[in-house]
Amino acid sequence: MSVHAEHRPATAEQPTVQHRPATRQPVKKGPEDRGLLMALGVALVALLVFGAMVALTMLGCGDGYAPWAP
Repeated sequence: MSVHAEHRPATAEQPTVQHRPATRQPVKKGPEDRGLLMALGVALVALLVFGAMVALTMLGCGDGYAPWAP
């Protein structure tokens, strides 16, 4: 059993879309352009971790290592 359905006409007018050409293309920076910034970020994280290690060692009353003690 089938039911007849009306179809749209094949010659329907499509709306015209006018595209403006872009005046400037956005410039995307790649990883090679951000190398210095990434290196500074890694160095900052390393210094923060080292500082936290020293602070926690001091709060824990040192490491107990004294090379001059017998």
